[in-house]
Amino acid sequence: MQRYLIRRLVFMVPTLLFVTIAVFSLIRVMPGDFITAQMGESRGADPAFIERLREELGLNEPAPKQYFSWLGGIVTGDWGTSYWQNKPVTAVIKGALPSSIQLGLMAILIGISLSVPIGVIAAVKQDSWIDYLGRMIAIAGVSMPNFFLATLIIIYGARWLGWFPPQGYQSFFTNPWGNLQQFGPGAIVLGAALSAQNMRMIRTTMLETLRADYVRTARAKGLRESVVIFRHAFRNALIPVVTLLGFQIITTVGGSVLVETVLGINGIGRNFIGAVTQRDYPLVQGILLVIITTTLMVNLLVDLSYSWLDPRIRY
Repeated sequence: MQRYLIRRLVFMVPTLLFVTIAVFSLIRVMPGDFITAQMGESRGADPAFIERLREELGLNEPAPKQYFSWLGGIVTGDWGTSYWQNKPVTAVIKGALPSSIQLGLMAILIGISLSVPIGVIAAVKQDSWIDYLGRMIAIAGVSMPNFFLATLIIIYGARWLGWFPPQGYQSFFTNPWGNLQQFGPGAIVLGAALSAQNMRMIRTTMLETLRADYVRTARAKGLRESVVIFRHAFRNALIPVVTLLGFQIITTVGGSVLVETVLGINGIGRNFIGAVTQRDYPLVQGILLVIITTTLMVNLLVDLSYSWLDPRIRY
């Protein structure tokens, strides 16, 4: 296990290096730059003034020089300054990351709390009214867009309850109720979609596991049904679910752009869209680097969890 872990960590280095090249190149494929985005369609601007702005931002330098300058800054901890917000990129990310992490973790907690019991019961009670109801809820959760459900929460919350999502970050430690008001609706929206996906996966894998020979043998030994379901069937059925959950953690913690935008949450996703619109190269590159690094680490943790779930798996 230790050798496998070291090998995976070493292989992450060239992967991240390739990712930095891809991120740096793709963002510059888009037409225009930050100066163009700021000027818009305005005409008559002094070309000398525009060129001087590009020179101050280093946009007129050759692309390889810009890349190695940015890469050297990453190594030394200087990720550059956001053109759009005029702040260090690390400061922008540190300010937005807690909101996305809290929103994602709350959504995952809601999704697991709903999907696990409903998925297991639907599999155990296959083709019963509980199974049909669970499948209907799962299909509805998968089919309903996040932004539509978020919009409904805002409209009917304001109309029936006089509730509006608070503006500005509300810390849980200083204002717990305001924090829950701000993040609760978004967590419910994302958690509904996550629970629907997990519910379908848990039901499918549980049905396959319950028909396995070792489950039949456990029942023949006279074990209680709860022991057979949770100790023998459920644990082995979790491997595909953990894989899906790892992907969901990446997408939710990385930031749900639509939910953050609709509910006014200043998270990673909302900042990323603003940075792309403004052609803010340093901020786009910094956010993508954080998301991709998180993706690699979550994938590693998911792979390591396989051996705990199934002792037959060894690295």
